[in-house]
Amino acid sequence: MKLRLLILIILITLSHNLFAYPVPPTPLRTLVSEAENIVFAQVTDIKQNKGENKKEWNKSFIAVLTIKEILQGKINSKTVEVYFSTELTCPLPAQYEKNTQILVFLDKDDNKYSTHALTYGLKTLEQSEYEIYKSRILEIQKILKITDKKERRIKTVDWLIDCASNPVTKWEGLQDLAPQSDFISYYDWNKEKFIRTYQLNKDQKQRLRNLFFNIQKLDYDDVGIIDLIIIQNDKEVLKFLIDQFNKFRNEEYWCKDSVMIQIANVSNREDLKNIVKRKKGLTMFDENYEQETININREFINKL
Repeated sequence: MKLRLLILIILITLSHNLFAYPVPPTPLRTLVSEAENIVFAQVTDIKQNKGENKKEWNKSFIAVLTIKEILQGKINSKTVEVYFSTELTCPLPAQYEKNTQILVFLDKDDNKYSTHALTYGLKTLEQSEYEIYKSRILEIQKILKITDKKERRIKTVDWLIDCASNPVTKWEGLQDLAPQSDFISYYDWNKEKFIRTYQLNKDQKQRLRNLFFNIQKLDYDDVGIIDLIIIQNDKEVLKFLIDQFNKFRNEEYWCKDSVMIQIANVSNREDLKNIVKRKKGLTMFDENYEQETININREFINKL
C-alpha cells in the first residue's frame, strides 16, 4: 500500500511534464536518417548555463564534448558544447556525465547543439561497443542511399536482424522490427512504422526464428519477435513460451505478463485468454491487488 501511494504521489507530481513532450522510441535507423551530426566523444566537463533563458527549460546545463570521431555531419572543431537539462519528462532528456565516453546524435539550431530525440540520441559505450555501433551506422548510411525501394527495404530488414542478433544493438533492431511491443509506442500510432510497409521474406523469418529459439531468457523486447515469426498452429513457439514461463514463473520476472498474453494467443485457448483478461483488469490501486495477482498467476500456471 505504501509503495502504491508513493507511485501515485510521484505521478501526480510529474504529470505536468510526463506527457508534455511525447517522443516515440527512436532506434538507430531513425537516428541516423534524422540527426544532422553523429559523433563519438568524451564528456570532459559539465557546467551550468549561466545565460539560461527561463523559457528554455531544456538548456539549463552545458556538456563539453571532446570529439574522437565524426560519423556524420560537418563539425570543424575538436570540442562542442551541447545544451541539456535534468528536467523529468517522458522520455528523459539526454543525461550527460563527466568523464564518460559517448556516441551522440546532435542537431544544431541557432548555433547551439542539442541532442536529437532526447535520451534516445545519447549512448554511453565502451570502446568495443562503439565499434559495433560504428559498423552498423556505416552500413545503414550506405543502405539509406540505395534508390531502388525494394532493394533498400530488403537490405534494411537484413540490417535490422543483424542489429537484433547482437546483444549490444538488440534493442535497435527489435524496436524497429516490432515497435508495437514497446509500451510507449502508442505515441507513434498515427505515424507509419517502417515494418508495416512490407512483409518479411522466408529467409528473414527463418533468421528471426533461429534468433528467437536461441534466447536464454525472454526479455521485454524479445516478445515482439513472436508476431513476426508466428505461423498457424505454431507448436514450436508455444512450447518455447511455456518452457520460458515455467522456468522463471517463481521469479520477479517483469515481462511475465507479456509471456502469459502470448501463450494465450498462440495457443488460442479461451480459458487462458479469460485469465489474462481478468489480470489486465487489475490495477495497482485495487484492494488486495497483490494477492489477486498471485491468485491469477497461480490459476494460469495450473491451467497450462
